Amino acid sequence: MEGGTIIAIILASSTALGGLITSCFHAMSLSRCRKLSCCCVSCDRDVVSEDVLERDMIREDNKETNQS
Repeated sequence: MEGGTIIAIILASSTALGGLITSCFHAMSLSRCRKLSCCCVSCDRDVVSEDVLERDMIREDNKETNQS
């Protein structure tokens, strides 16, 4: 393979991995659980209040509407 092809494969793979990690941690941030564990990462945290959760959901809906 040529050098450009290898770089393109590495960049595409790292972008996909970054998106996967981002979506995983975003879902964890909206979770109602107190103790979270994912792969080798675990934490104890305070549950997000209903107001913050509703505000984030509205913000996500607005992003999806604006992109369409």
